Amino acid sequence: MSDETPLRWSPDQLKRRKQRNVALALVLGALVVLFFVVTVAKLGGNVAQRPTYGALQMIEPTA
Repeated sequence: MSDETPLRWSPDQLKRRKQRNVALALVLGALVVLFFVVTVAKLGGNVAQRPTYGALQMIEPTA
């Protein structure tokens, strides 16, 4: 163990660190929203009308 005193962050450094964290959070949030919008746009309206191969035989009883 060393006898050195631990380094402390100055108030200016803490402020810049918080601003950087907020900026990174906003960029990450924007990317999530962008990926969601692109996914919805690519899927389009055809999602509700996609073919259901074999699903009807599983749901409807064959009595």
